[in-house]
Amino acid sequence: MESAEGRAGHDGGLARHDGEFQVVVAGAGPVGLMVACELRTAGTSVVVLERNTEPERVTKAGSIGPLAVEALERRGLGEELRTAEQETLQGYLRMAEVAGLDPEKAVPKEHFAGIEKLERPGSADEGRRRMRVEQPVLVDILRRRAERLGVVVRPGHEVSGVEQDEQAVVVTAHTSAGPRRVRGQYLVGCDGGNSAVRTLTGFKFTGTAPTVTGRQGVVEIDDWGQVPHGFHYTPRGLMVHGLGVNRVAAIEFDGPPDPGAPPLTAAELQESLRRIGGLNVSITHMATGGRFSDLAHQATEYRRGRVLLAGDAAHIHAPFGGQGLNVGLTDAVNLGWKLAAVLDGWAPAGLLDTYTAERHRIGAELLENTRAQTALMRPDPHSTALRGLLEELLDLDEVKRYVVGMLAGFGVRYDLGDAHPLVGTLCPTMKLDPMGPGEPALASLADVTADGRGVLLDLGGCDDVVRTGARWSSRVRTVSAKADRDDVDALLMRPDGCVAWALPRGAHFDPGTLTVALATWFGQDPGV
Repeated sequence: MESAEGRAGHDGGLARHDGEFQVVVAGAGPVGLMVACELRTAGTSVVVLERNTEPERVTKAGSIGPLAVEALERRGLGEELRTAEQETLQGYLRMAEVAGLDPEKAVPKEHFAGIEKLERPGSADEGRRRMRVEQPVLVDILRRRAERLGVVVRPGHEVSGVEQDEQAVVVTAHTSAGPRRVRGQYLVGCDGGNSAVRTLTGFKFTGTAPTVTGRQGVVEIDDWGQVPHGFHYTPRGLMVHGLGVNRVAAIEFDGPPDPGAPPLTAAELQESLRRIGGLNVSITHMATGGRFSDLAHQATEYRRGRVLLAGDAAHIHAPFGGQGLNVGLTDAVNLGWKLAAVLDGWAPAGLLDTYTAERHRIGAELLENTRAQTALMRPDPHSTALRGLLEELLDLDEVKRYVVGMLAGFGVRYDLGDAHPLVGTLCPTMKLDPMGPGEPALASLADVTADGRGVLLDLGGCDDVVRTGARWSSRVRTVSAKADRDDVDALLMRPDGCVAWALPRGAHFDPGTLTVALATWFGQDPGV
């Protein structure tokens, strides 16, 4: 493999460039950094081009969804996340003290369209949970991981041109020192809802137009006692307090933001809060802030030649229910290992095309449920009546379980052509114990997934499973262990956490079925 900075000025099929990497990633937000870390974990050389000179500090998401949490834990970031969450929770306690709130009610609840009745009913997914880690803190965690892995990050590089042919992509970036050109075998656009990569490459981006203006900020207010906690509906809109430490939002249903408006100011947010709630409060300081809308668009495809999209570059929607970060990070882990396999030369035919096939439907469903939330949030009498009906329905555990699962993504199941109920689902974290004396100490699934390989879990002490998997040992780690589940004797898990094959408890093991699954996702037997 060539060095990350190697071969500057290579005379390839495209124009001269200032550096060469296997993959160029546009955007150093959480999705771009996650893609880059997944690629680098697999040994791929990668550069991240970021238009901002400093990490963005706006709190676009106040928490991380369960599937994204599990993806981060699989790469060994669990301890950092838990530490960060404790710091966030301490911030909520301080906020509660200043605002005169009950500390037990300060931490936000999960909600659908502002209806906070989503406490978990008993289910198989009960142990999977959202973590209260705000987006800027997650970006810091991922930047540290990227640095440890040797990812090259170039701030102050705004993508302004994309050229591709059958062999490579050349990306032109505007910088303070003039234009810079970087060559890669692939380009991944993770550069947000206004993605330059998406526009320059000609992806179709279609959906529904924006109808609301949301303003939000992390602020200090002269009299927090006047600001109701949680969701507060009025005939003029919606106020939200507490979806993030000292974070307030004001949503008005009078049309989208002016695209030419200057950045949000404390005075503008203050006036919106006064219009909606009739509050006589003053914002004395705004640490970060911004506007949002309910624009809901999705790229019709996630790949065009050697250019791929992930996160907000692929799908943009209203930030209701805290779903965007969860879906974006699971886009990243689905794509990262597949692209690395292609570059490493062992990817089965069509592997990269499964990225769009698997993730496009998830993005489409996300847009639909955020559109539904926007409709329920409107202050008109008809929407208010419909919201009241749903609030009553959420008293039913079956309805509540469905909505909780939808927001969390628990219903994600890719069609892998296997009827077993686990195959195609994203495997939750599970406790693991050594199978016998002398085996390496284990605590959970995260202990065997940090290197980014697939994992074959032998949970029933089946030597034939171990022997079959051993032939793919360079791409799949085989682990014999005991687990806190009694429904399967073995599982094959892709690097993104997706179950690719399962052996039911007590069933006869047919080596042929496992061999087919291994070849389908990890290429032909490396020993052949």
